[in-house]
This record gives sequence, structure tokens and C-alpha cells, in this order.
Amino acid sequence: MGRLMQLLSAASAPAAWWPGPGEFALPELAPAEPLKVLLVVAHPDDESECAGTLYRITHELGGVVDQVIVTNGEGGRHFSAPALEYYGISRSEEISKELPRLRRKEVVRAGQIIGIRRHYFLGQTDTGFTLDPGEGLRNWDLQRIQRELRSLLRRERYDLVLTLLPAEDTHGHHKAVAVLAVEAVAALPESRRPEVSAVRTGSPVNGRLPRFSELPEFPGTRATSAEPVWSFDRRTPLKQNAALDHSIIVHWVIAEHKSQGMFQMEYGRHTHEYFWQFSTGRAQGQGFWKRLQALSPEERRFTNAEAA
Repeated sequence: MGRLMQLLSAASAPAAWWPGPGEFALPELAPAEPLKVLLVVAHPDDESECAGTLYRITHELGGVVDQVIVTNGEGGRHFSAPALEYYGISRSEEISKELPRLRRKEVVRAGQIIGIRRHYFLGQTDTGFTLDPGEGLRNWDLQRIQRELRSLLRRERYDLVLTLLPAEDTHGHHKAVAVLAVEAVAALPESRRPEVSAVRTGSPVNGRLPRFSELPEFPGTRATSAEPVWSFDRRTPLKQNAALDHSIIVHWVIAEHKSQGMFQMEYGRHTHEYFWQFSTGRAQGQGFWKRLQALSPEERRFTNAEAA
């Protein structure tokens, strides 16, 4: 994640819970070649895991973000009752039929907030919650998914492919999509591979960071380090006004997914977006990580995975 982290680090501002008059305008960034990112996820609403970082890429760094959504999201019906009246659905049994259409509209609206350029919907069946990655791998059209991913990677030449972390306690569909994304990148010549990373939200607990090594039986998901290589604190001030922070953007994104009742309970639960780098992607040097270590404690709060 070397180039991405360099750019995001350059955009960070000193911490200011209540800035003085001269701190409301953050410094302008030096011009840089636009960063291109492909987010590959299982469900409409998964983009929220890294909404703060994606917003920075598109709004503060002038980068480009596209998104591939593998399933229709029809499995997310169990907590949709509050949305029935909002969407004018008279009977609860109708929600499963309507969810693919509704969730596509929701994710497009959320994408407008983040600044996503294009959405690619692959139309696979959302079989519901599971911890087993094999459930998706057995039920989806894997040839079509790989064909679409490889075509996008060849055509767009992304700098970064980003997916959700395939930790053992996460949704099996997230694990399956991470495996498929890594396989698509691995099929490219090494010289043309983008960086490949995974994200998971959380909050520091007693100074301890979350850890991840690899998804068992899928060596392509091996991380370059057990601890996250970088994190983004959603409390980082917005460029437009340093009295406001990026958690506002995350809340806006969550609010767009009204069909997902339980998801609406995520407001304010997580302060950080943690990133791991997969060894499958393009190799990176260590210069940037040395820069992170040299930052002052105040600045590190917003750029380093050790932030609290």
C-alpha cells in the first residue's frame, strides 16, 4: 500500500478537537497523479467499512474509485421491517423480492456520497449469513466473476484493489470475495499487479491492535504482517472544516442503507478503518513505513495503526 499510504499521509492534518480560527482551513495538497482504486465486495453496504478512506481518496486526493458488488443482497432481509413503510411495501413477505432493486438504489446513493465513479453489479445470489466461504464459492458463477474482475484489472490498471478482511469470524461471503479478488490479481503478470489490501473497522482496545495472518486453506490471502500496516481514524478533521470530521461521512453512508435495520445500529461504534496488505499484490518498499514511525505522536494519531 506504499503509494496510497504516502498520499493519504500527506493529506492528514494535526489533531484538533476544537480548532482555533486559523485552523479551519487545512493546507492544500501538492498535485499528484490520480490514484485509481477498485473496491471488490460481496454486498451492497460493504463499502461502509472503508467509507472514510474512500472519501479522502476521491474528495481530498482527486483519486478514482470503482466498485464491484458480487451479490444482489437479497439475503439481508431479517431486519428490514423498519424500511417497509418507508419504501411503501405493504407485506413483509414482499421484501425479499424487492431487496435487490432497493439495495442497488441504496448503494448508488451511498456511492454518490463517497464519490464512487462506477458500480459493477455481478448479480450473484446472496444466500444469507454464513461463516463458510464455500457457500458463496459453490453457488456463484465463478467463471463470470473472474472474467469480469480480470477484464477490469487489465483495462483500468488500478493502483490498489481493496476488499474486506477475510477474518475467520466474518461473513463467509466476505471471505469468498477476498479469495476471488486475490486470485484475479494473481492471474496478472507480476509487473502489472496492483497492490491488494483488505480492510476491517474497529476501535483500539487497551492499545491492542487487531491481528490477521491469512484465511486458512487460502494462502493467497496471506498478509505481509499480522498487524495492520495502516489505519485511518474517522475522527480526522474534514478538509472543508476542521471542526467536523470524517465520521459524518460514514454516518451519511450508513443512513442510505435503510433496508438494513441492524446495520443502522453501527452509528459511532467504530473509530478506525484498519488495513492489511496481501503478499499477492505488487511488492512495496519500506520507506513509507519509516516515515510513519518518524511522525510526531500528535500526527500519528491520524495516520498510524497504533493510533488510539
